[in-house]
Amino acid sequence: MKHLFLVCLIFCFCPVFAVDKDIWTQADSLMKRKDFKAAFKLSESIIEKEPEDVFGWQLRLNSSSQLADTKGKWPKECVSSALKYAEIHKPEEVSSLTTAIWCLNPENQYSKMVELIAKVIPYARAKVGDGNYALLINILAVAYDRLNDQKNARSILMQGLRDLSGTPAALHTGYNLGDLFRDETMSLEERESWHKLFSEYLSKDKKDHPLLPSIAWNTSLLTDLYVSKKKYQDAFEVVSLLYPEMDTQLLGHWKFLRDQLYIKYLGLKFKTKRLKIPPRKTLKMVFLVIPKTRLKGDLPSQVAKFQNLDSDLNPKDVSDLLLSFEYFRDSFEDLSEGIHWDHEVLQTNSEIQNTNCIDDRFRFVMQPSIGSIVPQLSEDQLKTIKAADGVIVVWPGTRQPDGVLITNGGGTEWNYGTETDPEVRLTILSDSNKKIASGNHANHPIFIYHELFHVLEWAYHQLKFPKDNHPYQRRKVWPYDYQGETEWDFYSETFQKRMKKEDNLNRVYWQGRKEGFYGILVKEQGKSK
Repeated sequence: MKHLFLVCLIFCFCPVFAVDKDIWTQADSLMKRKDFKAAFKLSESIIEKEPEDVFGWQLRLNSSSQLADTKGKWPKECVSSALKYAEIHKPEEVSSLTTAIWCLNPENQYSKMVELIAKVIPYARAKVGDGNYALLINILAVAYDRLNDQKNARSILMQGLRDLSGTPAALHTGYNLGDLFRDETMSLEERESWHKLFSEYLSKDKKDHPLLPSIAWNTSLLTDLYVSKKKYQDAFEVVSLLYPEMDTQLLGHWKFLRDQLYIKYLGLKFKTKRLKIPPRKTLKMVFLVIPKTRLKGDLPSQVAKFQNLDSDLNPKDVSDLLLSFEYFRDSFEDLSEGIHWDHEVLQTNSEIQNTNCIDDRFRFVMQPSIGSIVPQLSEDQLKTIKAADGVIVVWPGTRQPDGVLITNGGGTEWNYGTETDPEVRLTILSDSNKKIASGNHANHPIFIYHELFHVLEWAYHQLKFPKDNHPYQRRKVWPYDYQGETEWDFYSETFQKRMKKEDNLNRVYWQGRKEGFYGILVKEQGKSK
């Protein structure tokens, strides 16, 4: 977003300085014609004759500031002019230093920008007006963010919002700052303060809302903090700041974030409003935690050039995935009208020693080889798995070398050491080295929907919906009766408009299955040939 009016409103010519009237008229004409280079040249000639001429430095600053975005020498000329003008004409010190901050921005001089804050905040508002002050707050918050100082970035944003409270200009503080609120180090108390403040600035009828990405991320992660503390009513009230009324606006910003919030809203609505309804079917999911990746032997040739892909599981990866499962569980029970998932965490001290590697052109897919778990799963552990419908293998994944995309997750079916009396289990392989606020779906409830859907595509392969890999990504192949546009929309509409109509999702179970859905698909397709 370009701040189109910050500089041009700060200064205007006023014929109070001791300059020749013809020179003043010439300068005014050049600026009005936007011949800023000629105006700068004129200012240089004035200053050459009189080094302390106030009008000459004002003209130099005005012209160079208008050229600053073209880079080259102009940002430096603007900054030096602003500092000199501030020195020789104290009444305009705040205005000129504000312009200096603006002109430092094109060359990413963030440290120098924030050094000037104490001299311009909050004094600049009275000099440059609410709109320009809001944009000044915005570029300073962005500067702190670029310096990896998210705490001060949020602090100056909060100051600007409070200073401009009740004014339309307040929204202009918020451009490009959504990432500040993906900071997982933010405390519950800080997020609560932001939630209260943002609730005052949320215009639900405003589609172009600069603060919306910040509001959405803070809402999403504050909701997570409440759910992790089992404060479900508080969590539902937080996510209800945006849902259901703000769905259209969120879709316009980021489809992934919209899906994330929508699933949380649906899950929490079910949790707080409908939990007393008994489920019509109860399934069980086991979280099989394998805390180490220790690859042994020769790596596949595609990745052999990368050194040491071993990694260790962060405990937070487990808790993030359990949190995502909770949203999945409750929203799925609502969507399926009564299919409930219980779960159990099965902690091991094992390691993955081998992966199945696929070169998928733009990435490598390296999924854990279940048979390479060492030590092998015990009889008690296998018994726990045998009593379940599904297993989520929570493993560290492989280290991600710089510039290399490795996907460690997936969805399939596996028999888990029951070769003598084989029974398949839904198997979801976690992609646990992704962070919950990274913008990647691997630690988000739609990840579980995504992998479950891969298997249910096999189970319902005779129904008419797109079967090519990841059809949700290609809106033009969706059936005519589908209305949405995101990954969640595709899954929910397929569940409701295809699978539930087929058999009310009654085939969604794995406990005791001797044959997997993929095997049934292959057999049925063979018969049809």
